[in-house]
Amino acid sequence: MKILERVIDRRIREVIKMTPNQCGFIKNCGTTDAIHATRLLLEKHREKRQPLHVAFLDLEKAFDRVPHHLIWYALRRSSVPEELVNWVQLLYRDPKSRVQAAAGTSKDFRITVGVHQELVLSPLLFIIIMDVITRDLHQRPPWTLLYADDVMLAATDKADLQHQVQAWSDRLARFGLRLNVKKTEYMTTDVDEHGTITINDTNLPRTSAFRYLGLMISDDGSLTTEVTSRINAVWLKWRSTTGVLCDKKISDRLKSKVYRTVV
Repeated sequence: MKILERVIDRRIREVIKMTPNQCGFIKNCGTTDAIHATRLLLEKHREKRQPLHVAFLDLEKAFDRVPHHLIWYALRRSSVPEELVNWVQLLYRDPKSRVQAAAGTSKDFRITVGVHQELVLSPLLFIIIMDVITRDLHQRPPWTLLYADDVMLAATDKADLQHQVQAWSDRLARFGLRLNVKKTEYMTTDVDEHGTITINDTNLPRTSAFRYLGLMISDDGSLTTEVTSRINAVWLKWRSTTGVLCDKKISDRLKSKVYRTVV
């Protein structure tokens, strides 16, 4: 089955034309590109003393909420041949599940949402869906950047960013997806700006540093927060292994293996 999925994946990639804003699961593009572009954007505006407003969108259980019919819709909108669409539909044909608890096991029920995360195809299907349903909302890179379900929006005007964020929220909701307002955060380089932006009249958390794709990004462009975070992480790992590393009864060779593996 994995071989079949890889064949379908390759043939779909030969057909589709993905937006340049997407960095996730794309050849010659990855987290480093998105992180570097975001940091560079912040640094340039800070150097020129120009305000920059940034929103980091968090989709709530994105891979689990995608309606199956949206998968076929996105593939066809991307001009994927019907033969390949049929093969993908075959992989999703009549999926069922059951719930097992202390009181017993439920009857089988159909699953009509969510991409199968164990499938090789799933990442590609998800980014195609994101491309199809939001392409017209994208600004040119790096003002809009996506890494699968991680979305970064930037604007020099706060009102413009507010409009973009609300438009994204409305569009995602229209297709059965939803933003996690508690984890969607706002950042700005404007020291005179003390407010935030909203989604459906709910204020977004404002932050001076955000962990974007594994790296801490600060509104002042410094690496202090990231360096401190890495040092703390190493010390935490060290403390979790002191019981082994400081035990005189354990050989140095074993301690060395534990250190290289954990720290």
